[in-house]
Amino acid sequence: MKRLDNLLEKDLHIVEKRKTFFIIPIAIVAVAVIMMIIFNFTLGSALNLGTDFTGGYSIDVNLGEKLTTSNYDDYCDQIKKAIATVTDENGKSYNIDIDRFQRQGSGRSASIHVKYFAVDGVSNDAMRELVNPAIEQKINDEVLKIIPKIAVDSDKKTITLTYQETLVDADVEEMVEQFIAAVGDLNSNEVAAGLSFENNDIEGAIERGEDSKQLIITYKTINNSKSVRNAIVNAMKKTDVFASRATEGALVSATVSTELIFNAILAVSLALIFMLCYIGLRFQLSSGLACIIALFHDVVMMFAFMAICHIEINSTFIAALITILGYSINNSIIVFDRVRENTKSVYAKNMSAEQIANKSIRETLMRSINTTITTLIMILMVAIIGVADIRIFAFPIIIGLLSGTFSSICIAPSFWAIFQRFGKKSNKKYGLSPKNSGGKIGDSEKSEAQA
Repeated sequence: MKRLDNLLEKDLHIVEKRKTFFIIPIAIVAVAVIMMIIFNFTLGSALNLGTDFTGGYSIDVNLGEKLTTSNYDDYCDQIKKAIATVTDENGKSYNIDIDRFQRQGSGRSASIHVKYFAVDGVSNDAMRELVNPAIEQKINDEVLKIIPKIAVDSDKKTITLTYQETLVDADVEEMVEQFIAAVGDLNSNEVAAGLSFENNDIEGAIERGEDSKQLIITYKTINNSKSVRNAIVNAMKKTDVFASRATEGALVSATVSTELIFNAILAVSLALIFMLCYIGLRFQLSSGLACIIALFHDVVMMFAFMAICHIEINSTFIAALITILGYSINNSIIVFDRVRENTKSVYAKNMSAEQIANKSIRETLMRSINTTITTLIMILMVAIIGVADIRIFAFPIIIGLLSGTFSSICIAPSFWAIFQRFGKKSNKKYGLSPKNSGGKIGDSEKSEAQA
């Protein structure tokens, strides 16, 4: 640690090395552009835009108290598998692309909000009238019903169905009706009969086992094939009394997504303008411009890494973007506060703008690094142990923190020094006073030679 402190006390000449630091973000942007071109040709989209921007549909899967932190991912997998099996009237899969899952509510009102994209080649009317109801029915049948385990004993001629929950009379009555209909469908098969019972008494062949979670069906003959077994299981699914039904959510139209993009750009633009005004009044206009350039760098870096990693960009990303803008400007303001104090120093008249910027960086460097590390630790923990929605928020935050620290140390002070030197040359050209605006803070020729 002592070696690190000694290193940070040295003048690292960061401002003089600005060309190298400017090349780094340019290279990252170049990589991002190349990856976007590749993704556009291979995946059909340069950026992975979510339904918040492209439009889409949503459905709410109400699970009530059965939804817990431990089984959330399992339910998401079940819902994903159910939606993947949705087909049209010809049996062709719709290949529905799920945007994301989001847990909502708690206790009896707990549910999973599922957003998915519109199917290519399917109109909005067809989505509402055919696809969405089919998705709802699939989820109700395959996720919100309890599927029993089946065991066929050929010696005893019994079928044992075991459920996860205790069976009540209403459950048995409902399943008997479903089973009678299923047997009729099986026996209509021209290839082989599915099931037959003594005296054709289907209802009398069903009884409860000693375990209150079991049903035992006694048969006369059975075609013990996979299709027959699946038909029996499907017929004997039990309605989950602890869960509600899947209900169709809202349509995210293209108009709404366009409005969201416009509002996001407007919010960021207004934030940058007000920051420029505040910093310009509080410090110098050149300081404000340097901070805005640094913030623009952070925005571009966050978009670049989202493009390179092809991570979904949605409203959560916009929230992370605005969060980083507020965080990053704080680091830059700390640096420029030291710049202002050092400019007022009696030693400033013999120092160039680069020397003042380097001195200010050196005096605030440890503070910037410590602040970033402590924040990163918390965000990394959230990204590691948090749910999927939190991870989507955490990744751009991590990128923004690193980018913001880099820009506040290497980008903003360097541009301030450039503006100071440019301002001094302009003042000389028009015969104005160089005070607080030139490449040097004083008017010493010696200082100019040092610069």
